Amino acid sequence: MNCRVDRHGGLRLSGAALRRAVVCFGVGICGFGAAPWTFAGDQGASEVIAAPSEDVSALLARMAEAVRVLSYEGTVVYLHENRLDALSLVHRVEKGQVQERLISLSGPVQATARQHDRVMCVLPNGHPISVEAENGPGFLDAKGIDPTVLGRYYRIAALGSARVAGRDTDVVGIIPRDNLRYGYQFHIDRKTALPLKSDLIDANREPLEQLMFTAISLQPSDGEPPRDGPPSVRNAPVAGSEGEWRFEDPPAGFDLVMHNGLKQTDDSTVEHYLFTDRLSSYSVYIEAGASDGLEGSANIGAVHAVGRRVDGYQVTVVGEVPLETVQTAIAGVRHVRSAH
Repeated sequence: MNCRVDRHGGLRLSGAALRRAVVCFGVGICGFGAAPWTFAGDQGASEVIAAPSEDVSALLARMAEAVRVLSYEGTVVYLHENRLDALSLVHRVEKGQVQERLISLSGPVQATARQHDRVMCVLPNGHPISVEAENGPGFLDAKGIDPTVLGRYYRIAALGSARVAGRDTDVVGIIPRDNLRYGYQFHIDRKTALPLKSDLIDANREPLEQLMFTAISLQPSDGEPPRDGPPSVRNAPVAGSEGEWRFEDPPAGFDLVMHNGLKQTDDSTVEHYLFTDRLSSYSVYIEAGASDGLEGSANIGAVHAVGRRVDGYQVTVVGEVPLETVQTAIAGVRHVRSAH
């Protein structure tokens, strides 16, 4: 989920502001967790790229549709940074609108709810953050995954079968070919096509985050499918870089697909640029005159951020990508004079 954080939530990713942003940023889960796998016959990135089989592509398409249209609720466990959390997840489609709620069942009280493309995060200290979801993905964000365009930087493979929450699943891997992106492994329910378990892994196929349903139940539908939202940024056309900012030598495979200005309550504007490789993404935030922004690097789990000053502007890059990726991205940010 690419969240636009309101001013009171903080765009200057330092200290508590970084933690608040990542709480909401991290809720949008493309895939959710398990163990590393081995892949027979691994070769370098120069190998011939084979198209994913029709069966695997169809299975991923069914998964994306199931996440979008089904109503379900269950208990999930989330393993990250050697910490295990239990969560209650409710996802309902009513009268064409999606409503979701995620509540922590262990540790400090935390909750996240989404309704009408707006996200509310309640932190352990009780402070709420109102967040706008740019393109309305849910907590399980499978929208826009297209195996046919991922082959240059990922391998797509059927990895067998397994049982999760007492249900039979088929396992599909989206395996990164380099160190600039993370991969995913989905355990897809054979009956519903919902992803009951998934892994976020690094280039060594070590799990960074693991999220798995321990119990799940489908809820009755009112028969009205959810309304179509804006297209996923994963399918967005490449955008040109205009104005005063240029992005030289971005991480391999990542294209600029969106640029907008985030208006703040003090009438200032934060420039937001979104880059994606059609699966993973990172954002570049540029703010004039900010004096308390992030300097250097920081992370919360798999979300990495780096910040530096450029000609009096605060530049921050953040995304659920490896540290090397955001470091490469920020190194290429250049300020140029407007052509006007």
